[in-house]
Amino acid sequence: MNCNRIGRWLSLALMTLPLALVAQTLPPYARQWQITLSRDDAGAYRVPLQADVYGAAYWPDLRDVRVIDADGKPVASTVHAAPAPTAAPLRRVPLRWFALPPRAAADGGTLALMVERSTDGTVVAIHDTSTVQLRPNVALVWLIDRGPAPARLLSLKVEWAETDTPVDVDYRLEGSDDLRDWQTLDPDVHLLQLRNQGQALRRDSAQVDTRLRYLRMVPLQEQGSLAVTGFSGEVTTPAMPERWKWLEIAGTAGANKDYHYALKGRYPIQRFEVVMPANSTASWNLASRDSTAIETTPTRWQPRAAGVTAWNLNENGNEQRSPPGQLDGRVGDQAWRLQQVSGAALAAAPPLRLGYQTGSVLFLAQGRAPYRLVAGSALASANHADLEPMLAELRTRRGAQWQPSSAALGLGSALAGDAAYTPAPIARDWKSLVLWGVLALGTLLVGGLALSLLRGQAKPTD
Repeated sequence: MNCNRIGRWLSLALMTLPLALVAQTLPPYARQWQITLSRDDAGAYRVPLQADVYGAAYWPDLRDVRVIDADGKPVASTVHAAPAPTAAPLRRVPLRWFALPPRAAADGGTLALMVERSTDGTVVAIHDTSTVQLRPNVALVWLIDRGPAPARLLSLKVEWAETDTPVDVDYRLEGSDDLRDWQTLDPDVHLLQLRNQGQALRRDSAQVDTRLRYLRMVPLQEQGSLAVTGFSGEVTTPAMPERWKWLEIAGTAGANKDYHYALKGRYPIQRFEVVMPANSTASWNLASRDSTAIETTPTRWQPRAAGVTAWNLNENGNEQRSPPGQLDGRVGDQAWRLQQVSGAALAAAPPLRLGYQTGSVLFLAQGRAPYRLVAGSALASANHADLEPMLAELRTRRGAQWQPSSAALGLGSALAGDAAYTPAPIARDWKSLVLWGVLALGTLLVGGLALSLLRGQAKPTD
C-alpha cells in the first residue's frame, strides 16, 4: 500500500510540473519609465535611452530592456546600441538667383556671359556681352546660387508675380558644383497656375534631393516668359553631433599595483580615461569582466587596452590631460581593472572615467497605449524582435531619410526593485531525478523482499 501511495504522489508531481512551466508570465523588472509618443498613429517609434536605463539593466546584451503595453504585455521591440538617428527638422530659406538669356542664340548672334564670383565661390554678378537681341516673351534661364557649404535641399519653390494670364511652362532642373559640369536633377519641372470662377490651381515647387551648390532651370520651350520674383528651398538642419557621456568611478587598491572598479548596470562603454594626479604620468593596462552571477564560475579578465600612457600637467593653473583611449567595440562589463605598467607608485587609486553614447529602443505600437519601458530582470529571455528588414524596406519605399516617429521617456520609478535581480535557480533535470528516485525505491523494495525470503528460509533450518 505504501508503494502505491508513493507512486500516486510521483505521478501527480510529474503531471503538475508542465502546467507550472506553461503558466509563466512576464518576469519581474526592477524599474519602469512611462513613454510619451510624439503622435498617436505612427505605428513605429524610436525612444532614446537614458542613463538610468543602462544603470538598471542586468544582462550585457540588454535583453531585459523591453517595452510593454497598458496591460503589461510585451510588444515587438529591439535595442539599438548606436545613437538614435533623428530626422532633422526642415526649414525654408531664400535662395540667390540670376536671370540668364536663353542658351540658343537668335538671328545668328553669339552668346557670351561672364560670371563674377567671390573668393568663396558666391556668384556676385553676371555680365552679358553677347550680341543677341532677345525677342519679347522669350523664356529665360534661371541660375541659383545656394552659397558655400549648402545644406541638403529637399524641395525647390518658384515664386512669381500674380497674374490673370494662365501659366503653363516646363523647365529642366540641373545642378553643378563648379558651373561647368551639369547633371540633370529633374527632367521636367511643370509650373502651372490656372484660375476659374474664383478657384485657383497652382503648382510652383519640385521635389529634389541634392547637396549641389548651383542650380539651373532651363526652359523646355522658347516662349513663355515668367515674371519670377524669387526662389526658396526647403533644407535640412544639420544634426548636432552626439555628445559622449562619462561615468567617473572610484577604485580600490589591490596587489601588485592593481586597482579595481565596480560599475553598476550595463553601459555600452567605448572610451576610457585614467585621471592622473597633477604633474604625473604612468602607463596602464586595462581589463574588464562580467561580475554578475549569470554563470556558476567567474569569468576571466579580458584585456581591453595595453600600454596606454596617461598624464596630467598643470601649467600656470591650466590643467592638461592625455586624450581618452578608444576600445574595440562596445563593452558592457561591470568589473574593470587597471594595472600600472610603469611610472611612480600612486598614493591612491586614480579615478577611472568610462565614456559611452546612448542608444535607443525601436518598438511597434501593439496592444493598448500608454506604453512603458521596463529594465532590470535576471529572468528575462533573449527574445527581441528583428525589425531591421522592415526598416530597410520602409527606407527603400520612403527614402533613406525616413525614420520612425520619436518618443520620449519620463521619470523612472521602482517596479519590483532589487528582487528582480535574483537569478533563476539552477535548472534541475526533474525526469532524471524522478527516474533515479524510482530506481532507488525499486532497489529498496527488491532488497526488502530478498531479506524476507532469506529470513523465511533460515527458520526451518534452525
